[in-house]
Amino acid sequence: MSDSRPFLTELHIRVKTYDIDFIGHVNNAVYIHWLEDLRLELLDLYYPLEDMNAEGFSPFIINTSIHYKQGIVLDEKYVTGRMWMESLDKASFHLTAEFLVNDEVRCTATQRGAFVDSKKKRIIRIPERMAEQFELGNS
Repeated sequence: MSDSRPFLTELHIRVKTYDIDFIGHVNNAVYIHWLEDLRLELLDLYYPLEDMNAEGFSPFIINTSIHYKQGIVLDEKYVTGRMWMESLDKASFHLTAEFLVNDEVRCTATQRGAFVDSKKKRIIRIPERMAEQFELGNS
């Protein structure tokens, strides 16, 4: 893992029997759940949802793109998921994720998200706290 990836988060994920589709691979929809788990872990570490809610805003995902390189099967048991903040602009954030088995990348994903004012239901600028942490992690 490189330290040059701001907000880098890693989870060790157990492949469960209910994750498997009819041909014996992890179902494509499961990766969406794993991305959510990674994103929540990232927020817990760097900007907890409770803090955001107290400040009157919430994050949401605008777009998800997943690239399946090789299937993951039940016998492989454990997957390493990694996610980091690729970039920030004035009103959105860009996340990159990868899922590995034995240090081999099996799937990559990107997500674009933004923050919304909880009362007005409008997109807001990237919170200053997040922008500052991103800059620190990028320097």
